[in-house]
Amino acid sequence: MLLPQFDKPVHDAQRTFRIVLSALAEPLAPLALPVLPPAPQGLLPGTAAVLLTLLDQEVSLFSANLPADTNDWLRFHTGVRLADTVADGDFVLVRDGETVPQLASLKAGEAAYPDRSATVIIETARFGTDQVEGCGPGFAAPRRFGASALSAAFWADWWINHARFPLGVDLLLVSADAVAGLPRTTQVTEI
Repeated sequence: MLLPQFDKPVHDAQRTFRIVLSALAEPLAPLALPVLPPAPQGLLPGTAAVLLTLLDQEVSLFSANLPADTNDWLRFHTGVRLADTVADGDFVLVRDGETVPQLASLKAGEAAYPDRSATVIIETARFGTDQVEGCGPGFAAPRRFGASALSAAFWADWWINHARFPLGVDLLLVSADAVAGLPRTTQVTEI
């Protein structure tokens, strides 16, 4: 039996969408998610909320090793197609503890359509302020940030992604109850 999704699917998805947009508009500032649905096996509640909000029948999702019941839950509630390879995913889910794929291996968009790139959703156990300082569009002042799921190697890969602008990928970092945005326009320096 499949778990339910949001109690009020349209209203709750709209509220969550506003928070996701705000997270991308104010990069590296974790924001509390307004509604948390029951999470199927293998997903944090925050991740379940973001996926229910962003996925639909027009996009594909790649995630390695999600339980079959969770894939069924996602397809039933969102209509999403599951991508066979990481390079084919419109959305790429990296669960907590998994290795983040090289960002250059993901859809980066095209010169005429840079928006046709992948969005990477990375689960993290916690946020902090101990890894990088970010600046760029959406920053009133530089902001310190850290996420337990991100290594020094990831931040080196991020520089390569940032240098490809306007091409490249955007990221959403999701904890059990919050989301932070990392758009490709964000510049970071290690602390």
